[in-house]
Amino acid sequence: MLAIGDHAQFRRAPLFAQMPGASIDRLGSAAHAQTFASKSLLFDQGDQAEFLYVVLSGRVGLIGRDQDDHEMVVEFFGPGDVFIIAAVVLELPLLMAARVLDDSRIALIPAANVRDMLEADHAFAKATVRELSRHWRLLVGQIKDLKLRRAPQRLAAHLLSLPRSRTGEIHLPEERQLIAQRLGMTPESLSRAFADLKRLGVTGRGRQVVIADAASLERYAALDKSG
Repeated sequence: MLAIGDHAQFRRAPLFAQMPGASIDRLGSAAHAQTFASKSLLFDQGDQAEFLYVVLSGRVGLIGRDQDDHEMVVEFFGPGDVFIIAAVVLELPLLMAARVLDDSRIALIPAANVRDMLEADHAFAKATVRELSRHWRLLVGQIKDLKLRRAPQRLAAHLLSLPRSRTGEIHLPEERQLIAQRLGMTPESLSRAFADLKRLGVTGRGRQVVIADAASLERYAALDKSG
Protein backbone atom coordinates (compact mmCIF):
# COMPACT_ATOMS: atom_id res chain seq x y z
CA MET A 1 0.00 0.00 0.00
CA LEU A 2 1.07 3.57 -0.64
CA ALA A 3 1.35 6.09 2.18
CA ILE A 4 -1.29 8.83 2.20
CA GLY A 5 1.12 11.43 0.83
CA ASP A 6 2.37 9.06 -1.84
CA HIS A 7 -1.17 8.17 -2.90
CA ALA A 8 -2.04 11.83 -3.47
CA GLN A 9 0.96 12.25 -5.78
CA PHE A 10 0.24 8.91 -7.46
CA ARG A 11 -3.28 9.98 -8.42
CA ARG A 12 -1.97 13.14 -10.11
CA ALA A 13 -0.05 11.19 -12.77
CA PRO A 14 -1.39 12.08 -16.26
CA LEU A 15 -1.83 8.37 -17.02
CA PHE A 16 -4.64 8.29 -14.47
CA ALA A 17 -6.26 11.63 -15.41
CA GLN A 18 -9.29 10.06 -17.12
CA MET A 19 -9.54 6.94 -14.97
CA PRO A 20 -12.20 6.46 -12.26
CA GLY A 21 -10.98 6.56 -8.68
CA ALA A 22 -11.75 2.87 -8.13
CA SER A 23 -9.37 1.87 -10.93
CA ILE A 24 -6.61 4.10 -9.60
CA ASP A 25 -7.11 2.67 -6.12
CA ARG A 26 -6.75 -0.89 -7.44
CA LEU A 27 -3.40 -0.01 -8.97
CA GLY A 28 -2.35 1.90 -5.88
CA SER A 29 -3.18 -1.00 -3.61
CA ALA A 30 -0.64 -3.15 -5.50
CA ALA A 31 2.06 -0.46 -5.53
CA HIS A 32 4.69 0.55 -3.03
CA ALA A 33 6.86 3.67 -2.95
CA GLN A 34 10.58 3.94 -2.30
CA THR A 35 13.02 6.80 -1.89
CA PHE A 36 16.09 6.59 -4.13
CA ALA A 37 19.27 8.61 -3.72
CA SER A 38 20.71 10.55 -6.63
CA LYS A 39 22.76 8.37 -9.04
CA SER A 40 20.97 5.17 -7.92
CA LEU A 41 20.39 2.62 -10.69
CA LEU A 42 16.71 1.61 -10.80
CA PHE A 43 17.26 -1.14 -13.34
CA ASP A 44 19.81 -2.07 -15.97
CA GLN A 45 19.65 -2.48 -19.73
CA GLY A 46 18.62 -6.04 -20.54
CA ASP A 47 16.80 -6.66 -17.24
CA GLN A 48 13.25 -7.99 -17.26
CA ALA A 49 10.58 -5.39 -16.55
CA GLU A 50 9.43 -6.29 -13.03
CA PHE A 51 7.62 -3.02 -12.27
CA LEU A 52 5.88 -0.07 -13.86
CA TYR A 53 7.43 3.10 -12.42
CA VAL A 54 5.61 6.33 -11.50
CA VAL A 55 7.75 9.31 -10.49
CA LEU A 56 6.25 10.96 -7.40
CA SER A 57 9.09 13.47 -6.92
CA GLY A 58 12.58 14.00 -8.31
CA ARG A 59 14.07 13.22 -11.72
CA VAL A 60 15.02 10.01 -13.56
CA GLY A 61 16.97 9.51 -16.77
CA LEU A 62 16.61 6.63 -19.21
CA ILE A 63 20.10 5.68 -20.37
CA GLY A 64 21.31 3.68 -23.35
CA ARG A 65 24.66 1.91 -23.15
CA ASP A 66 26.82 0.58 -25.99
CA GLN A 67 29.14 -2.45 -26.05
CA ASP A 68 31.96 -0.32 -24.61
CA ASP A 69 29.77 0.77 -21.66
CA HIS A 70 29.51 4.31 -23.03
CA GLU A 71 26.29 5.81 -21.67
CA MET A 72 23.93 8.34 -23.24
CA VAL A 73 20.78 9.87 -21.73
CA VAL A 74 17.81 9.25 -24.02
CA GLU A 75 14.98 10.83 -22.03
CA PHE A 76 14.19 12.54 -18.74
CA PHE A 77 11.21 11.85 -16.47
CA GLY A 78 9.85 14.03 -13.67
CA PRO A 79 6.91 14.05 -11.23
CA GLY A 80 3.81 12.37 -12.65
CA ASP A 81 5.66 10.59 -15.44
CA VAL A 82 5.26 6.84 -16.00
CA PHE A 83 7.97 4.87 -17.73
CA ILE A 84 8.81 1.47 -19.30
CA ILE A 85 5.13 0.71 -19.85
CA ALA A 86 5.85 -0.89 -23.26
CA ALA A 87 8.29 -3.42 -21.79
CA VAL A 88 5.81 -4.25 -19.03
CA VAL A 89 2.98 -4.86 -21.50
CA LEU A 90 5.10 -6.91 -23.92
CA GLU A 91 7.04 -8.80 -21.20
CA LEU A 92 10.29 -8.07 -23.01
CA PRO A 93 13.77 -7.15 -21.71
CA LEU A 94 14.42 -3.48 -21.05
CA LEU A 95 16.14 -1.59 -23.86
CA MET A 96 17.66 0.98 -21.49
CA ALA A 97 18.82 1.46 -17.94
CA ALA A 98 17.28 4.03 -15.56
CA ARG A 99 19.34 6.21 -13.24
CA VAL A 100 18.01 8.59 -10.58
CA LEU A 101 19.26 12.11 -11.33
CA ASP A 102 18.02 13.79 -8.12
CA ASP A 103 16.88 12.28 -4.84
CA SER A 104 13.51 10.83 -5.85
CA ARG A 105 10.38 9.16 -4.54
CA ILE A 106 9.05 6.56 -6.98
CA ALA A 107 6.02 4.26 -6.93
CA LEU A 108 6.55 0.73 -8.22
CA ILE A 109 3.61 -1.29 -9.53
CA PRO A 110 4.34 -5.01 -10.09
CA ALA A 111 4.29 -5.82 -13.79
CA ALA A 112 1.95 -8.78 -13.30
CA ASN A 113 -0.64 -6.52 -11.64
CA VAL A 114 -0.40 -4.06 -14.51
CA ARG A 115 -1.05 -6.80 -17.08
CA ASP A 116 -3.95 -8.18 -15.03
CA MET A 117 -5.48 -4.69 -14.90
CA LEU A 118 -5.13 -4.35 -18.66
CA GLU A 119 -7.20 -7.50 -19.10
CA ALA A 120 -9.83 -6.66 -16.50
CA ASP A 121 -10.16 -2.87 -16.43
CA HIS A 122 -11.36 -1.11 -19.58
CA ALA A 123 -10.54 2.37 -18.24
CA PHE A 124 -6.94 1.41 -17.52
CA ALA A 125 -6.59 -0.25 -20.93
CA LYS A 126 -7.75 2.98 -22.61
CA ALA A 127 -5.41 5.05 -20.46
CA THR A 128 -2.50 2.78 -21.37
CA VAL A 129 -3.23 3.13 -25.09
CA ARG A 130 -3.23 6.92 -24.69
CA GLU A 131 0.05 6.83 -22.77
CA LEU A 132 1.75 4.57 -25.31
CA SER A 133 0.48 6.80 -28.13
CA ARG A 134 1.85 9.89 -26.37
CA HIS A 135 5.24 8.22 -25.93
CA TRP A 136 5.24 7.21 -29.60
CA ARG A 137 4.63 10.80 -30.69
CA LEU A 138 7.41 12.03 -28.39
CA LEU A 139 9.76 9.48 -29.97
CA VAL A 140 8.83 10.57 -33.49
CA GLY A 141 9.37 14.18 -32.44
CA GLN A 142 12.87 13.32 -31.21
CA ILE A 143 13.70 11.58 -34.48
CA LYS A 144 12.47 14.58 -36.48
CA ASP A 145 14.53 16.93 -34.31
CA LEU A 146 17.70 14.91 -34.88
CA LYS A 147 17.14 14.63 -38.62
CA LEU A 148 15.66 18.04 -39.48
CA ARG A 149 16.87 20.60 -36.93
CA ARG A 150 20.33 22.00 -36.38
CA ALA A 151 21.79 21.77 -32.88
CA PRO A 152 20.87 25.37 -31.87
CA GLN A 153 17.29 24.80 -33.03
CA ARG A 154 17.06 21.62 -30.96
CA LEU A 155 18.35 23.51 -27.94
CA ALA A 156 15.90 26.35 -28.54
CA ALA A 157 12.97 23.92 -28.72
CA HIS A 158 14.13 22.20 -25.51
CA LEU A 159 14.43 25.50 -23.62
CA LEU A 160 10.96 26.54 -24.75
CA SER A 161 9.53 23.27 -23.38
CA LEU A 162 10.72 24.09 -19.84
CA PRO A 163 8.80 26.12 -17.24
CA ARG A 164 9.88 29.76 -17.11
CA SER A 165 8.98 32.83 -15.09
CA ARG A 166 7.27 35.96 -16.41
CA THR A 167 10.70 37.47 -16.93
CA GLY A 168 11.82 34.46 -18.97
CA GLU A 169 14.02 32.89 -16.30
CA ILE A 170 14.55 29.11 -16.47
CA HIS A 171 16.23 26.77 -14.01
CA LEU A 172 17.52 23.82 -16.01
CA PRO A 173 16.31 20.61 -14.29
CA GLU A 174 19.46 18.76 -15.37
CA GLU A 175 23.14 19.53 -15.74
CA ARG A 176 24.17 20.80 -19.16
CA GLN A 177 26.18 17.66 -19.90
CA LEU A 178 23.04 15.52 -19.52
CA ILE A 179 20.99 17.93 -21.62
CA ALA A 180 23.61 17.63 -24.37
CA GLN A 181 23.20 13.85 -24.35
CA ARG A 182 19.40 14.10 -24.49
CA LEU A 183 19.64 16.44 -27.48
CA GLY A 184 22.16 14.30 -29.33
CA MET A 185 25.09 16.70 -28.90
CA THR A 186 28.53 16.76 -27.38
CA PRO A 187 29.07 19.21 -24.49
CA GLU A 188 31.13 21.34 -26.87
CA SER A 189 28.29 21.41 -29.42
CA LEU A 190 25.88 22.45 -26.67
CA SER A 191 28.16 25.32 -25.65
CA ARG A 192 28.32 26.48 -29.26
CA ALA A 193 24.53 26.21 -29.53
CA PHE A 194 24.08 28.40 -26.44
CA ALA A 195 26.52 30.92 -27.93
CA ASP A 196 24.55 30.89 -31.18
CA LEU A 197 21.30 31.62 -29.31
CA LYS A 198 22.71 34.74 -27.64
CA ARG A 199 21.77 36.73 -30.72
CA LEU A 200 18.15 35.74 -30.00
CA GLY A 201 18.32 36.90 -26.41
CA VAL A 202 19.19 33.64 -24.63
CA THR A 203 21.67 34.28 -21.80
CA GLY A 204 22.77 32.66 -18.57
CA ARG A 205 25.34 30.44 -16.90
CA GLY A 206 25.20 26.97 -15.43
CA ARG A 207 21.64 25.91 -14.79
CA GLN A 208 20.22 29.46 -14.87
CA VAL A 209 19.03 30.63 -18.30
CA VAL A 210 17.00 33.66 -19.41
CA ILE A 211 14.91 33.87 -22.59
CA ALA A 212 14.44 37.56 -23.40
CA ASP A 213 12.31 37.08 -26.53
CA ALA A 214 10.31 33.85 -26.55
CA ALA A 215 8.47 34.74 -29.79
CA SER A 216 11.72 35.12 -31.74
CA LEU A 217 13.05 31.89 -30.25
CA GLU A 218 9.88 30.04 -31.27
CA ARG A 219 10.21 31.26 -34.84
CA TYR A 220 13.85 30.21 -34.92
CA ALA A 221 13.11 26.76 -33.44
CA ALA A 222 10.41 26.19 -36.08
CA LEU A 223 8.25 24.47 -33.50
CA ASP A 224 5.85 21.84 -34.78
CA LYS A 225 2.38 22.98 -33.63
CA SER A 226 0.74 19.63 -34.39
CA GLY A 227 1.25 18.45 -30.76
